[in-house]
Amino acid sequence: MTATPYLTVHDGDAALMFYQQAYGAQIVERYTDEGRVAHATLAIGDARVFVSDEFAELGAVSPRTLGGSTVAVVLGVRDPDAVYAAAVDAGAVADRPVAVDGSGARSGWLTDPFGHRWNIRTAR
Repeated sequence: MTATPYLTVHDGDAALMFYQQAYGAQIVERYTDEGRVAHATLAIGDARVFVSDEFAELGAVSPRTLGGSTVAVVLGVRDPDAVYAAAVDAGAVADRPVAVDGSGARSGWLTDPFGHRWNIRTAR
C-alpha cells in the first residue's frame, strides 16, 4: 500500500520548475488540458508526488484560493540542511529552520511558493 500526495497549485508550470530546482524532482509524466497542467507525476528520490493546476470546476483548488493549506508533505532526505537551503533558494519561505527535533532527527519546515507546507527531515 502507498499514499501519494496530490498537490493542486495556481501555476502548474512554475510549480514543476520549482520542485525540480528545490527537490531535484524528475517529471515522470505530464499532461495538459487547455494550457493547464492536468496531471504531472514527479519522482523525488523514491517518492512520487502528483501535481495539477487548479480545476475549480472539478473541486481542485490551490492553497491560494483556499487561503492556506491543511496538509503538509514530509520529505525524508539524507541531507535536510542542503535540501532545505535549495528550496529556500528556489523561492520557498523558511518557516522553521532545520534543527534537531524531539525524535532526534534534523527537521525544518517551509512553505513552497504555491502555499504547500513541507517538513524536510532526516530520512529514516
